[in-house]
Amino acid sequence: MTTDADAPTAGARSTAPPPAAGAPPRTAALGPVLAAIVGAEFVLQLDGTIMAVALPDVQNALGLSTGSLSWVVNGFLLAFGGLLLLGGRLGDVLGYRTTFLAGLALLCGGSLLAGFATDFGVLLAGRVVQGSGAALAGPAGLALLATTFTGARQQRAFATYSTVTGLAASAGMILGGLLTDLASWRWTLLVNAPISLLLGLLALRVLPVVPSGGQRRPLDLPGAALSVVGMTALVFGFVRAADAGWGDPGALVGLAGGAVVLTGFVLRESRAASPLLPLRVLTHRNRAGAFVDLLLMAFTLTSFLFFLTQFLQRVLDLTPLVTGLAFLPFGVALLITARFVPRILTRVNPKTLAIIGFVVMGLAMLWLTRLDDTSGYATDILVPITLLGASAGAAVVPLNLIVLGETAPEEIGVTSAVLQSALSVGGSLGLAVLLTLFTRGDDVAEGVTYAFRGGVGIATAAAVIGILVWYIPLGKSRTTATTATTATATGTHADA
Repeated sequence: MTTDADAPTAGARSTAPPPAAGAPPRTAALGPVLAAIVGAEFVLQLDGTIMAVALPDVQNALGLSTGSLSWVVNGFLLAFGGLLLLGGRLGDVLGYRTTFLAGLALLCGGSLLAGFATDFGVLLAGRVVQGSGAALAGPAGLALLATTFTGARQQRAFATYSTVTGLAASAGMILGGLLTDLASWRWTLLVNAPISLLLGLLALRVLPVVPSGGQRRPLDLPGAALSVVGMTALVFGFVRAADAGWGDPGALVGLAGGAVVLTGFVLRESRAASPLLPLRVLTHRNRAGAFVDLLLMAFTLTSFLFFLTQFLQRVLDLTPLVTGLAFLPFGVALLITARFVPRILTRVNPKTLAIIGFVVMGLAMLWLTRLDDTSGYATDILVPITLLGASAGAAVVPLNLIVLGETAPEEIGVTSAVLQSALSVGGSLGLAVLLTLFTRGDDVAEGVTYAFRGGVGIATAAAVIGILVWYIPLGKSRTTATTATTATATGTHADA
């Protein structure tokens, strides 16, 4: 296998081989390395929300139907979700640096193509290219973070990464509103091009190239094809269900087809000599619990952003720009909490901190279920969204550390892809499920209340799953494995 960043993670075994002779020191220029990685992740996450407030202008400018307009968002999501596993494994096979740079190049090109589009076909093609670039750069960037930083530096790097990821959602709505109001909807797309170019140039300069003396591993093309088809069909099913309901034939075909193909993918991977996704990545108990909780966290937070936006604009009658600014306390709370998480982890087990985060998240969502037509921002929204930001920061950093701190170096890329797949699928699934609750309301305020009640249940389920998976032994023979301390908190490796 050839990688560009072979340094062992904090949780890697002490027998891992050192970097090749002549490689740049792993401690050199870590600030610029971190800036390149988290800057790219910021752009990728920005794409998920920056166009939300510009969609009416896009529809008017290009004369799109409501159905076509939804695919301006869904085209990105389908390409991103469908290609994530393949993108993650390409990083393990071709090298994280190479895959990261290729992803940024695609993101830049797709942004230009979509930004200058004069019809729906070109716009959709640009969004698909953007999503493809995100599927390459996202897992590769996370893998570079895990392999370049170790120990306490890795914890701080993950805290920064998680903070930027959370801030990008609210920043996207603010920036999207500014660009749409002051310039044009096209700039919500074009802005990514110069940023991606600058980040690519920075990455070329600062990311280490560390060749491996090992033999390059084959890619498992049949497994890659099954993963792309299965993930694309699954994401399509969730997206379609969110638009048209769970009874829609397209949604049912997508979900059923995706489930069948992914079942075939698992069977293929269980027998492949060099699998695209080694099943031990999924079956390791600590990682499995973290994957499920990351999916449920995306389920909750994506829905929170969507439904609270509906309430702020349609009940409180706020403008798109003011709506984006209303989410600032969420981002600031996430930033402050994530900054202190590395200190907290010196005293609290990452698993315990993640569970506490979900408990607070559930309480904040419970507070939001009180919203009605007489609610005000300062009295009924400000405190719970601040608590949501703090709880998200407390949960996401430990979950990232649990997943990647206990992963073998040669599987960091595909494990990062599974992590991001959980976030992507969780967001799509959350909207699809909670929209069914939202539509039960007689008006927007009542619908939002129903949706937030569902969010309370999901956050509670995440806390309960964490307790069951991480703290309840499966049996006498598994006691040691199930009570092992997370590697990144203690500097030891606890791989199954």
